[in-house]
Amino acid sequence: MKILFVDTTTSDLVVAVIEADKATIVAQADSQRRHSELLCGKVQQALTEANVSFNDLDAYACAIGPGSFTGIRIGVATVKGYNTAVPRPYIAVNCLDAISLSAKCGAKGSAIIDAGNGYYFADCNSGVSPCLISYDDIRAISAGKGTACDYLDGAVQIIRKRFAEGNFNDELTPLYIRRSQAEERNDR
Repeated sequence: MKILFVDTTTSDLVVAVIEADKATIVAQADSQRRHSELLCGKVQQALTEANVSFNDLDAYACAIGPGSFTGIRIGVATVKGYNTAVPRPYIAVNCLDAISLSAKCGAKGSAIIDAGNGYYFADCNSGVSPCLISYDDIRAISAGKGTACDYLDGAVQIIRKRFAEGNFNDELTPLYIRRSQAEERNDR
């Protein structure tokens, strides 16, 4: 099992080559919105450090959100581009699911990601779909939260499990919880 994983949904940029017994991780915390400049170089660095080529890969995994609209699009588009050149199955990773599994984020079963403008993207373990909650929402106090570097262990768990089960996605579809700021401005 050799899987290339890309997460550009937060301010962190994470690339990893995940194998059954190890993960070669190349991460840049708070990459200052330079994901599009840095991503392909980080992918090459991870492949080189893992001594793996694109032809050796068994699947591509990508964080599909929620998170930064631009960040999600950069990651998804890049992985789709790699798949055009070297076709492999996809594993889509929901960042809120990764946070809820992550030991570093508390493995609390509920998760939030900062959505900016006074809101969090949230999965509050209440049986409803992920939603927006305000910064002062009481549910945010007990939820796990973090950026891509913080919840990488949860993402690796998801990817290994889904690969072992043969649970692949036909397509990488971004997980957007709200409309973009541009769309919201146009409605005003």
